[in-house]
Amino acid sequence: MSQSAGTESDRERPPARDRAADTIVGRLTDARLGDPPRTVVGRMRMFIWLMFIAIPLVDAVNSHNNGVAKAVTIVAAIAFVAVFVAAAVRRDKPLPDADTLRSVGTLLVISVALTALDRQGWGTLFIFTVVAIAMCFRSPLNFYGVLLCTALCVGSLVAIDASAGAIFGFATPTLGIGTLMLVVADLRARNLELHAARAELARLAVADERARFARDLHDLLGHSLSVIALKAELAGRLLREEPAEAAGHVSEIEQVARGALTEVREAVSGYRQPTLDDEIAGAKMALSAAGIQARVERPAVNFDPAIEAVLAWTVREGATNVIRHSGAGRCSVKVTAGLGEAGVEVVDDGPGCADIAANGHNGHGLEGLRERVARLHGQIEAGTDAAGGYRLAVRVPVPAP
Repeated sequence: MSQSAGTESDRERPPARDRAADTIVGRLTDARLGDPPRTVVGRMRMFIWLMFIAIPLVDAVNSHNNGVAKAVTIVAAIAFVAVFVAAAVRRDKPLPDADTLRSVGTLLVISVALTALDRQGWGTLFIFTVVAIAMCFRSPLNFYGVLLCTALCVGSLVAIDASAGAIFGFATPTLGIGTLMLVVADLRARNLELHAARAELARLAVADERARFARDLHDLLGHSLSVIALKAELAGRLLREEPAEAAGHVSEIEQVARGALTEVREAVSGYRQPTLDDEIAGAKMALSAAGIQARVERPAVNFDPAIEAVLAWTVREGATNVIRHSGAGRCSVKVTAGLGEAGVEVVDDGPGCADIAANGHNGHGLEGLRERVARLHGQIEAGTDAAGGYRLAVRVPVPAP
């Protein structure tokens, strides 16, 4: 019991990899345990530059004789680093939230206060502030934020009567690095959009493949199972009076079942391409088992595999609908091959597949057939024939040799 309880608790507890991602270090590096060291170093590059804040901090601590002034300076520098790191961690938000606005405002206040009230060496803080603005805000807010930060840098240095060289030395890198970070932020945003687009395309491709596979299975199994059901019904009726004929139907059931199994395996492998002759033979057998007289016209013409596959699917779908829905006594399957066009027409003499019309749709098989015909820029007609019965006709263009 203790071992089972331990197993259940392990299932409920998140893996160590995910728990590590929730730690402070995981959020700072935006990395996971097991990532290559190069990835972690790449995430930490922007924080390595914070070491340059130590230069004005050391100068300020060494020059202050007042302990309170030293303590205030140290606390302000630590607060600046902490707020900068927190702002950098939240840079992936689509829009700046209240915390980001407060963080950037705090960075500006500390930069102005230390530069204007202590020494001009703190002008370095504006460079870090402009980086945070460019990365945390979106265009055009980050552009105006860079201009504002540069203006505050110049104003703070002018307020303490700094030399023109000092003003130029701090304002130029602030504006230059800010502009560079604007470009980097724009490239990063576009890269994220590209990744999102690729993920969406991959999702749509998977959904399309699932729909294709479901359609193929429906078309494959629908016809085969209809034949098996009819053969089984006939075998059951003939079992007592004509056992030899019933055995023949049972043998055909086995053949159809094995053929369906082979088709499903080929469909799963993605290699199956139905042939017109096989589908015509299968349709004749299925119609005969349903007690429907079949008449087939098939010219001795070889088609392109893609075109033949669509024509074969048409024969299969048409025969399946006749068996399931028509209540017909006769059915004709006519394959045509003309100049620049090939087609198949399946017509029965039933009441026009009234149950399909009553359901208000053409079924999944016809929808899948429409998609196949549309890929070859062909035409499909399905509905009650003028002479009565139901008519399914497909025409596809044949490229010139």
